[in-house]
Amino acid sequence: MAEVLRGLAYDTAPAGSPHALLPTLEVIGAGHVLFGTDWPAAPEPTVERTVAALTGFPGFDAAELAGVERGNAARLFPRPA
Repeated sequence: MAEVLRGLAYDTAPAGSPHALLPTLEVIGAGHVLFGTDWPAAPEPTVERTVAALTGFPGFDAAELAGVERGNAARLFPRPA
């Protein structure tokens, strides 16, 4: 089962907090995490909190955060990138 979970991609909407990210990273690593906000369904304050939590998350180094912000999605969907 863990192998199946490691093959999936996970977005941060609206779970950019350490409580949500740390368990996810233990299973899959940063290479399968994608930036997401659920905007416009999520209200703007929720999106702002998600972005702030994600960019301030101490569990990502600069390269991992760049992957979450764009690089991981570009790898999955190379044509639109």
